[in-house]
Amino acid sequence: MRLPRRASIRDARGFTLIEMLVAMSAGVIVVGALLAILDISLKQTQRISDRVQVDRSGRTAMNNILEELHSSCTGFGSTAIQGPATTPVSPLAAIGASNLWFLSAYGNSTSSSPAVSAIVQHDINWTATGTSGTGEQLGTLRDYSFTGSGESPNWAFPTLTTANATSRVLATNVVPLSTSTLFHYYRYETTSTSAEYGKLVEVGASELASVAENEKIAKVEIAYRQAPEKGDTRAGHTTTFSGSAVLRLTPPESAAEGFTCT
Repeated sequence: MRLPRRASIRDARGFTLIEMLVAMSAGVIVVGALLAILDISLKQTQRISDRVQVDRSGRTAMNNILEELHSSCTGFGSTAIQGPATTPVSPLAAIGASNLWFLSAYGNSTSSSPAVSAIVQHDINWTATGTSGTGEQLGTLRDYSFTGSGESPNWAFPTLTTANATSRVLATNVVPLSTSTLFHYYRYETTSTSAEYGKLVEVGASELASVAENEKIAKVEIAYRQAPEKGDTRAGHTTTFSGSAVLRLTPPESAAEGFTCT
């Protein structure tokens, strides 16, 4: 028995245009959601990778600086943090917001008497290298060291140029917390009439050279942000590091008294 013609046409029909549009819209929504999840996952993975990288490099640099400061010994009438021995040649600069100068001495003991075998002057130098995508300064943090000779306090050092220095890169893509400022210096207030008498007070830029020359700097603070290798300074891709060292200001006056260490 043959089916009616109308029934066979009805059974053979496909999807309507409305059904196709609904299916396509649902597919686009699902694919879009999957792509959004993938994009978020990739960005989160990159952010975590950047934070691990900057934590490693930034923390290592900070630890290296603090270890040098805490283990620096000058002895025989010299304190650790002071201005450069002579006028430094660019890109080196005098002690300041982006240049930390200090002495370290290495010695030995013979016949129960300590003796200096090497004196080294360091410049922890930050030099700008460019600008990030968010308009922040990026720079390289280096340790320039100069080996000297002679006796304290009249140490003799070579001309303070990069050619005469032993250079070591501490970190790249270092971002100051404020314009070109990584180091803050403090001295003890010695004016008896001051409300801050006997306390550590920050040394202003105008008096820093004089305080350093007179070897009165008692504390230094270091602070900066570390960006990853590609210099991405967006939120979530950098880490802030800070540290400080408090120094002694009463070095022994003779070899018999030993060395002064921070």
